[in-house]
Amino acid sequence: MNVRKGCRQLRVVVALSVALLVAASVGVRRVRRAVSRARAIPFSPLTAKGRVGAEYLRRHDVATGEPLSGEMDDMSEYAQPDFDPDAIHPAVRRFYERTAEYNLTYRVTWHRGFRLGASLASRLTSRVEQLNLPGPWGSATGTLTSRIVAIDADDDPRDGARAWIRTNESGAAVFVAIYASHVRDGTRYVNIAAPLPRSNLSTVLSIRKLERGDEPPGVELTTMTETGDEGLYFVTRLGSVALPIRQSFRVWPDEDGIRARHEMWLFGRQFLTVDYESRD
Repeated sequence: MNVRKGCRQLRVVVALSVALLVAASVGVRRVRRAVSRARAIPFSPLTAKGRVGAEYLRRHDVATGEPLSGEMDDMSEYAQPDFDPDAIHPAVRRFYERTAEYNLTYRVTWHRGFRLGASLASRLTSRVEQLNLPGPWGSATGTLTSRIVAIDADDDPRDGARAWIRTNESGAAVFVAIYASHVRDGTRYVNIAAPLPRSNLSTVLSIRKLERGDEPPGVELTTMTETGDEGLYFVTRLGSVALPIRQSFRVWPDEDGIRARHEMWLFGRQFLTVDYESRD
């Protein structure tokens, strides 16, 4: 009896050990894949020494001082067989090419299961003045003013690097993002870096049309097309790793302006939606 009991216990221990080894192996493989994915992508080298804030460019001396109009100079640079910039609704294309002329109003929704974490994180992001969205227990709305400035190529060699700085009503930075692009295998990707203390959070997105029935299409920037480099990455001087986060930006026309929606998922669960409205 004791022998049989001992054998059963041994089988349980062996089974648990095997399960833990398999889980550890899977975890290691995932980490290796995440590091491998990030290794070949041209990320921005820009980071922050501490607080980011609206004066990030001046304090880090990385701007040329030249004001720019848009998130991109010309959408035609992103033309490919399945994306025709000339077919995009003119109001949407104008927003991307003349972004600084628009003020943005926004509404933030933190989804169930992530609200406590968002509340804690908002205390840190408000101090750092980066990714500085309101937490779930305060006002979920606000207005953003935009400024876009060219970045010196010696500081960020990615194609067309420029900073899009968005500040709220009090002048605090909400987003400080360095926009650029890169090309791989004939596809041009949007390549965005958000400087953080001693690191940055980089997003690589594919551009595609947002179908609207018989109307001219809008635009979607997304990490979810799986054509190559898309993803969200944590970048440091020691290396970079892909994160289990996906996101999508959709922009479409609305009367005399545009509307936009930014959605994010963690391990497949949606945790954030930001709705924007903009008038030129």
